[in-house]
Amino acid sequence: MTTTETGVERPANAITVRPFRLLWLNNICFFLVSNAQRFVFGWLVLDGLNRSESDQGVVVFTLGLPSALLVLQAGVWADRWDRRSMLIWTQVAGGAVMAVAALLIRADALSFNWVIVVTLFAGAASAIGQPVRSALIPALVHKDQLFSAIAINAIAMTLSLILGPVLAKVVGDQWGFDGAFWFQAGLMFAGVLFLLRLDVPPHADLAPKRSVLAETKDGLRHVVGDDNLRVLFGLLVVASLTVNPAIMVTLQAHVKDGLGRTAGEAAAPFALMGLGIAISSFVVMRKGNMKHKGAAFQRALICGSTITILTGRTTEMWQVLVLSFAMGLAGGFYINMNQGLIQANTPQPLMGRVMGLYALTSFGIMPFGALLLGVVAFWTSPGAAISGAAAVCLAVVVTTYVRQRELRELA
Repeated sequence: MTTTETGVERPANAITVRPFRLLWLNNICFFLVSNAQRFVFGWLVLDGLNRSESDQGVVVFTLGLPSALLVLQAGVWADRWDRRSMLIWTQVAGGAVMAVAALLIRADALSFNWVIVVTLFAGAASAIGQPVRSALIPALVHKDQLFSAIAINAIAMTLSLILGPVLAKVVGDQWGFDGAFWFQAGLMFAGVLFLLRLDVPPHADLAPKRSVLAETKDGLRHVVGDDNLRVLFGLLVVASLTVNPAIMVTLQAHVKDGLGRTAGEAAAPFALMGLGIAISSFVVMRKGNMKHKGAAFQRALICGSTITILTGRTTEMWQVLVLSFAMGLAGGFYINMNQGLIQANTPQPLMGRVMGLYALTSFGIMPFGALLLGVVAFWTSPGAAISGAAAVCLAVVVTTYVRQRELRELA
């Protein structure tokens, strides 16, 4: 514990907890790759293979499809199996897939069809580990350190959002697309070294084993039975179908077709977005357990939706850069508040299954939005697809904010 100037005791920063620190260092490596993957595959499809925006949407869809199919089962496994082993083997598998992709590129054998296959395997390795990472955080730190840990983890994610695409672009410019994939493979294998030193507490209060469907229903029943969590998850679904794919996927096509740049130049707005998220996450970390986190989450989504509408209307690269930084500032509160609210209102024995549902709504659904926006962008324009999707999200979240007072006051 530390003491403030007013004499009030505050829990020590979560980064001082050794197991959490090792997980955080591993997450930096993992997030660097996960954020570089979307960028590099999009770059490869748009510039390397000279394919269309709809093909880019298909690739991002297949990269994220395993999340839709596997995260619920992975959430059950996270509440049953050795979580450290799950992370190690999925990360080794992810590194191996990146290495295979690099070898195929070097052999000039990575056709569009092979890209689809590679993204499916890469997405599967990532999807199985997602609920485990989220479920481990409240198991490794004290309850009073939870929001500090979530904010610090968000900083790791945003550092990767800044550096992942940028470093992959630098490596790719220097050593080609195969170099960019070797870079990702190396990071995956390096991250395993931190996991080998990680001590994970054993599972507690385990009920007799049941089917995956029965186990998943327990997590779903917890979310549906809580009015606030049910509405919060509903907003996450809307964002995952609209704003999130618009910014994380379609923006790259807008930079190329709408602004006349190369798809690789989308690394700059992604980096500024990550910087904004890091700044707002640092603010959350310093403030600790904030009041009315439900209101802060919705306000962040309102700001993000508005910024996304403006992003779709941009005609110059500098406009995209400014809006991306602003998007990041709102995004930090969005990420920290929704994760914190879910984990603070979920009992530990259900944490893996609920975080599996969270991964499904946050990552598993986004590929479907990316696929839809890719089709809309092909028939209209990437900018129109971005603004239209964000307008839908804005209408939903404003309506919810006005009508759901209890969620606004949720702590």
